[in-house]
This record gives sequence, structure tokens and C-alpha cells, in this order.
Amino acid sequence: MNHQQIRTLIKDTLNGLGSKYAKPGAIDLVFWTGLVESRYEYIKQLGTGPARSFWQIEPDTAVSQVRNYLKYRPDLAFKCAEATVTQPDVWVKGNKATWDKILLVNIASGIVHCRLKYWRSPKPMAKNLDEAAKMWKEVYNTEHGAGTVDKFKKMVSSLT
Repeated sequence: MNHQQIRTLIKDTLNGLGSKYAKPGAIDLVFWTGLVESRYEYIKQLGTGPARSFWQIEPDTAVSQVRNYLKYRPDLAFKCAEATVTQPDVWVKGNKATWDKILLVNIASGIVHCRLKYWRSPKPMAKNLDEAAKMWKEVYNTEHGAGTVDKFKKMVSSLT
């Protein structure tokens, strides 16, 4: 995967949601998350896990974001549909099977779900690689995840 092309897709997709979602730090964080989660090499979690897309979004996570967040923000849900060239109804009532498929075939949907996961956190946007690594571990990978802050920083540094 050409990193410049994926960065451009991230920037364009996030700008489709609105400029507040597409600040440079957010673009970096989404790009770096994809690097760490999949190295932009695979769209299904290795092994038998449920995660999909370069950003390794679980269909249950997508459904939760739709039902518990976007359902109450119809304007944002519509922007998500526009930015991903998908039907608006999946952004307000999509189910697990639908999201399993969308996350496999629509790169922009993974970008949007990754950004929303960070957006919904009360933590301020990371300003540098160290802060991004900590934010990824706390918000995205969580304390139960196998990833570490050092792994994030090493992967990003070695792949960029």
C-alpha cells in the first residue's frame, strides 16, 4: 500500500465529515493506527478474530458506534454515509453482518470508525508520536489489548 495514497484517502475522508475531524494530528493518528494495526497489509484479523479493515475494527464496535452515538447525531451519520459512499441507513441502524461486510470492502468506512473511536474519547488529541502511542493504547487498543506504547512507537518509526 502506498502510504501517500492512504494518507490522502484519510485526509479526504475525514474532511468529508467536517474540518474539525480532519486536523493534522487526527490524520496522523488515524494513519499511524492503521500502520500499527495492519501495516496496511491485511483487512481481516489474523487467526479467527472478528476485526476488519486496515484499522482492525470489530463489527460489534461499528454497531455500537452507530447505535449509541450516530443514531443521536443524524447530521453526522449522513456525513459518514457521504464520506464513505454508503447508504445512510447503515450509519443509524446497521447490524453486525452488514458491518462485517462493509468494513471488508470499503476502506473509508474503517477510516471513519477509527476516527470516531478517538473522537468519542474525552482525551485531547495527541500532538506528537509519544502522545499518539499513549492515546492508541488507552483508547483504541485498551488496557486489555496485546499492544504496547513501545510497540506503537517502534512500528510507526520503522514504517514511516
